[in-house]
Amino acid sequence: MVGSAVKAKAISAMAAALVLGLIGPAVAEEWTGLHLTFGLSGSSTDLQTVFDAGNTGQPGDSIAPYVAAGYDWAYGDLTLGLMGDVDFGGVEQVDLVSAGKGLYGETDWFATLRARAGMPVGDKMHLYASGGVALMKTGATGKDIDSVVTKGSSQTLKGAVIGLGAEYLLAPGRHLSFEYLYADFEQSDVYLQSSPNQGTFDPTVSAFRVGYTFRF
Repeated sequence: MVGSAVKAKAISAMAAALVLGLIGPAVAEEWTGLHLTFGLSGSSTDLQTVFDAGNTGQPGDSIAPYVAAGYDWAYGDLTLGLMGDVDFGGVEQVDLVSAGKGLYGETDWFATLRARAGMPVGDKMHLYASGGVALMKTGATGKDIDSVVTKGSSQTLKGAVIGLGAEYLLAPGRHLSFEYLYADFEQSDVYLQSSPNQGTFDPTVSAFRVGYTFRF
């Protein structure tokens, strides 16, 4: 009788270990491996343009698609990974300067390459923080008192970015993603062709994103 009880307990322990062995990696795999995200980004871009007498324009807002991809590894209760993304939102920021002159600053896209660290919360949520480098394509158009338009050369600016994000499990390998990013770019001089006018860009970007993530 005692032997039967011991045997039953051993079988139960083995079954529990087997179940944990099957379930544990499956849950962990939900937040590791290759991932690809498609979504929409709502961003506010402030070129912080200073032109002529020191005027500064207002931030520009955009809603545009973005795409992101990366890979995560599990280390105990943590996930560590790398990711990159491109936001296709562009804005035009208008600065009116004295006597009808103006500088139109614009952006075409901005992209990031980041490291990230996260932690599962419960069975369906994954929270993470990220940080890395950012790039932004900018350009400028100037208008003088006679409305003659002169273009400035476009530039790709470098900067730093930090972010917070969350993923919610919808189904195995399918997640709903939320993310906030803040990027601060280097100051750059703007020289308008065929014009003595010049200014500076010192851009910042705040973006909130919602996406649909595939994990493989």
